[in-house]
Amino acid sequence: MTQVGQRRRSRLTALAAALAAGIAAVAAPAPVQAAEYDDLLTDNIVAINETVSDAGFVHPGVGLSADDLRNAQEMVRSGQEPWASYFDAMTKVGEASTTYRATNSKSASQPDVALDPNFNHGGLRGRETRDSFGALTQSLMWTMTGDEVYRKNAIQALRTWASMNPDGFKYFPDAHIHTGKPLSQFLMAAEIIRATEPLADDTPGTQDGYSVEWTAEDDERLLGNFAQPLVDTFLYSPERWMNQHNFGLYGRIATAIYADDTEAYAKGVEWFTVNSEFVDYTSGGLAQQIPLIEADDPANPYGEDFVQVREMGRDQAHAECNIDNFAAMARFLHVQGTKVDPEDGTVSTADDAVSAYGFLGNRLLAGADAFDGFMMGQPTQYIDDRGTGGVISAAYRGRMFNPLNELYYQYKYVEGVDVEAEAPNVALLNERMDGPLYQYGTGVHNFWGAGDKSIEYWVAFPPEIAGTEPAPVEDTTLTFGNYGIPLDEGTEIITEDDRTFARATADEDGTVSVVSRVMYPGNSKLGVLVRTDGPAVMEVLDKEERDPRDPNDWEPGVMARIELPDTQGEWRYVSYPAGGPHTHFFRITGDGSTVDMDTVMFDAQKQLTPPAFEQARGKYHLWPDATSTFELGATDTGGAPAYTASGLPEGAELDAETGTVTWKPTSHDRGTHKVQIIADDGDALTARTFELAVAKNRPKMIDAAVADGTEEGAVYTTASNEPYQAALAAAKDAAEDGTDEEFRTAFEALLDGIEALELLNARLADGSLDYRGAVTPSNMSLDQARALADGGNHSHFGDLRVGFVTLDFGTQYRVAAEEFGLQARFSFPMRSQGTNVYGSNDGITWTLLTERPTGDTNEMETIPVIAEHRGKEFRYLKLQIDEPAPPIDPAYPGIWSVAEFHVFGDRSEVPGTVTDVTMASADAVDGRVT
Repeated sequence: MTQVGQRRRSRLTALAAALAAGIAAVAAPAPVQAAEYDDLLTDNIVAINETVSDAGFVHPGVGLSADDLRNAQEMVRSGQEPWASYFDAMTKVGEASTTYRATNSKSASQPDVALDPNFNHGGLRGRETRDSFGALTQSLMWTMTGDEVYRKNAIQALRTWASMNPDGFKYFPDAHIHTGKPLSQFLMAAEIIRATEPLADDTPGTQDGYSVEWTAEDDERLLGNFAQPLVDTFLYSPERWMNQHNFGLYGRIATAIYADDTEAYAKGVEWFTVNSEFVDYTSGGLAQQIPLIEADDPANPYGEDFVQVREMGRDQAHAECNIDNFAAMARFLHVQGTKVDPEDGTVSTADDAVSAYGFLGNRLLAGADAFDGFMMGQPTQYIDDRGTGGVISAAYRGRMFNPLNELYYQYKYVEGVDVEAEAPNVALLNERMDGPLYQYGTGVHNFWGAGDKSIEYWVAFPPEIAGTEPAPVEDTTLTFGNYGIPLDEGTEIITEDDRTFARATADEDGTVSVVSRVMYPGNSKLGVLVRTDGPAVMEVLDKEERDPRDPNDWEPGVMARIELPDTQGEWRYVSYPAGGPHTHFFRITGDGSTVDMDTVMFDAQKQLTPPAFEQARGKYHLWPDATSTFELGATDTGGAPAYTASGLPEGAELDAETGTVTWKPTSHDRGTHKVQIIADDGDALTARTFELAVAKNRPKMIDAAVADGTEEGAVYTTASNEPYQAALAAAKDAAEDGTDEEFRTAFEALLDGIEALELLNARLADGSLDYRGAVTPSNMSLDQARALADGGNHSHFGDLRVGFVTLDFGTQYRVAAEEFGLQARFSFPMRSQGTNVYGSNDGITWTLLTERPTGDTNEMETIPVIAEHRGKEFRYLKLQIDEPAPPIDPAYPGIWSVAEFHVFGDRSEVPGTVTDVTMASADAVDGRVT
């Protein structure tokens, strides 16, 4: 190995020279107060020794270069931003303690011996993750502070894992996913340790009596007992599923670098770029996971080329890992100075070779742009390039935080790309860059933590950003100004009196804006701070408006509808139940009113007491010349709100303290009057529009209620229809002869009867039976059963480990089917393949109903009932997995998952009612039946 010292001029030195020459490259960085960590710094400045091996590998070179480490060290020790704040955040975690010891360390007396030396179970996976994070943290603390106790702690953690039993590695579920990244962090830490020397103090080579020399034997043990067995046992295959593949590449590439293994490195590079050994939809190579969809592709409805991230069809958590993993591995290659063939992705020194960033025309940047845009709420082009009808997934959409900004910085400062022009969403995400501490839902998150993220990038921040102040925590509050995007010309982001917010002009078609990062707690409410100059309606949508070019796209669902009254120019909160994805789309409709939207508040039910209108009915019936009183007030646990009304008919009165409306209409008031009641407690307000319907007389009032609440020709269950008919007769009698009070009482009972009516055969949009409120499930919950008929194949009844589920239609009902519709959970058709439907009347003896089991497809399958059983009535239906497909992952066999189950048929009632049951036995014993 050839010692080269400081082989190349540091970027920091070059930058200083440029500034001295009068070249305005960047603003001169201003030191910050580093009092938070000043007491951690020693007088020892750790020297980072750079070497190049005979095989051509640069060390340190697993993700971080010597220049990266030197630059970060200088910036931290001089208190320069942003490094100072990131280092300070790092010091706040437990793994930065001077008393740190690895979780797999045997004991304090044997701190470098593995507690469990056999890597053959999932429990060690968690220890590896925590200990690799600890080793990396300690090695960086050593580099920045010069305190040798951190070097000792890092070496002890490394030696702990270097004492693993190389014959004790055995595959366990998900080992290929979760062991490679931590391995790369261990080797990153080891690179730092072996590139630095112990202190030349009065006990050279030891700290507290422990050897802190890193030797060739340490290298051999780390590679032979840990890294290489891990790679050979867990990370050997190029056929892992999507990002599971590139997670493993961390360990494979890092091990090759550390071991100076050119052959293994070249293989790892190609597995990263193309992975030609496994050409498949599920292959994890960059070229396959971030494909270019050409305009002339028959499946492309958009009429133009675009790039997509394939795993965005599964969910955004996994798609995000693709982007993060590819970005980090591109940096690993960059540190080594590796270039690749622009098409094949193999290691190349040819003139046309490109960096990993430039591979396939900056494909990684294009994929990140698509992903970032979607996560922030932008409409995003996507197709299922398998042709199985899949769509882009909303799961985890909006969970988008950016404390490190790696791709923007690398493409801008390393590659020299005009990111604003080439990847506007990546550029927008850069504008929203978080600091090392940022708000995450109701808490504050520290970027420095164990897990999947490549948190070490702060050390590799380009020198060009020196002087950039990180965003303070308070600047990451969820507001439209911080994280809102107008999706049409009807809304704009404006600044007024140092306040930045969204301003929408309401019209009939509606204007939409979106806010991401809506990381709400469960069972909570969200508050939106609004200001209006007139009435409008806010609808909270779960997605953007449908793209008419895409036949697979759909209209957004309305998660909440909020009436916005005229707030008279005052800011007030409105609230709604939290739910849906982490992007919330706000559609404002109205007639020219201006609606300003500012802060989105988490846990609004804890900070506000928004008035709540709890009336079950929104329509109230009256008849002329009779005084009617309706309690239209709201509950407010924080006090008594003030009430106002809009649209109150002439002669009607509102009690401003209680919200009670009293009215004696005349014959001239016939018709429906819409009255908006506004309850305002000074912080939050709620508005609700009620209808006051004045009929010609009492009989006409009954007719109106019946017309509103029933369907002509509909067949209702006997159990619900009989009480309704009795209430209808009583109301008609009271209409003829009763007092006003008697009629009102009878009429209210009629309304109760109408609301309780149950259709015998309620239908879904496709004409199948809506059984969601008519069955009792077994082997799954009621919510899981309801998911089977919600019309979407991203929801499902779970990943079950049972062989069947049943739906019981009850003792009084039977169902007769002609055919069944079954659909797999999207992307996992193999987990529902082989499912049949059975029928039974006793829950014991079962009849096969489906002509065939389900197949391997994402599409809805309509399967006829076997001819001899069509139209036969059954109390129970059972879904059963009879011919399961091979598992997608052999480590997880027996998973069964169905997204949709539709019954095309009719429900009927069992004639007669059982009123008495008698049991007898010839062998009866007193008190028992035997």
